[in-house]
Amino acid sequence: MIVAVVIFIVAGRQMSRRKKSMVPIGLRPGPSDEELEQKSQINYRILGSAMVVFIALFMPLYFLHEPARIASMVHFFDKQAVDEGAAEFGPTGDPTNLKAVGCANCHGTAGEGGIRQFQGHTYAEPPLQYIVARYKAAGRNDEDIKLLIRDAIERGRPGTPMPTWGLQYGGPLNSQQIDFLVAFITSIQKPFPEATSTDGKAIFAQNCAICHGADATGGIGPNLTVEFQRLTEAQVRQTIMEGRLNINRPSMPAWAGLGKDAVNALVEFLKSIQRVPVK
Repeated sequence: MIVAVVIFIVAGRQMSRRKKSMVPIGLRPGPSDEELEQKSQINYRILGSAMVVFIALFMPLYFLHEPARIASMVHFFDKQAVDEGAAEFGPTGDPTNLKAVGCANCHGTAGEGGIRQFQGHTYAEPPLQYIVARYKAAGRNDEDIKLLIRDAIERGRPGTPMPTWGLQYGGPLNSQQIDFLVAFITSIQKPFPEATSTDGKAIFAQNCAICHGADATGGIGPNLTVEFQRLTEAQVRQTIMEGRLNINRPSMPAWAGLGKDAVNALVEFLKSIQRVPVK
């Protein structure tokens, strides 16, 4: 008998709760004035005070930590970009690296450069590990240098072994993939090695002859034995220092990193081999 009564009471309460939950909250009776003025009001005040204290303590702590968090995420994404770029840069033919596009085949696995035959000419593949130092010495800033690297990858260099890689120019790589390559190339940079000699002829043979010919009569680059008939001495020196960016033929790299003494010696050597003596 007692068990039946208990079951009846519990069931009644469950039904009451169920019926109440079925009534839309907007149609349920609100709290009385007494509840609003005492219990509910006190609860709201306590909750509001707690929230004010929480916000007052949490927000300053959050903003103090935010710069470190942002720096950490920037480092994370930068490292991820470099890792992806390293995979793309790697030599083709590696079955463990399906992302490789083969930059290392020409420029070396560490961007040290190399020599390659192309259409009957011997090309000096540029050492990419010096590209930032090379152009900084010529007065370029970091953003300019990244744009130069990106442009060379996207457009390629017609008439040279450097193909077009940018998707918008007919190549296979999208913008993000090129961003990864730029990130990797800028991560492997080294100081540009200054010339250890001021012998203009030796400097020419070591750095310039590969493009302009051993006798400076031209090859991939123009004939330098008539250079001073086209340009002034100041213009020749500026071209050597800053380089020359060409779109439809091989570009002239910047050689300011050799140092002013070496560049001056190179200019004097070029003056000495002109077909028409320089006045």
